[in-house]
Amino acid sequence: MGKIMEMLDFSDENIFRETQVILTGKRQALIENYRNILSCTREQIVILTASGRLVISGKKLEIVSYTKLEMCIRGRIESMILEEGQKK
Repeated sequence: MGKIMEMLDFSDENIFRETQVILTGKRQALIENYRNILSCTREQIVILTASGRLVISGKKLEIVSYTKLEMCIRGRIESMILEEGQKK
């Protein structure tokens, strides 16, 4: 994997620190490299990332799986907003 990242000019430090969101239609989101789950209801899930807060809104939302590195959210996803944190 190191050779591929080198060819694409990605540094290990930057690529693994950034949060990645993979959205599959309006029904599923895979969030990678998050820091913490701040709140979770059926209508809104708020996740702390390195860049700020990621707010996912919709209906019948649920976290179907999660580990320290990634989580899978399912339901009817209506919006995703990244609220940038303060720069240090």
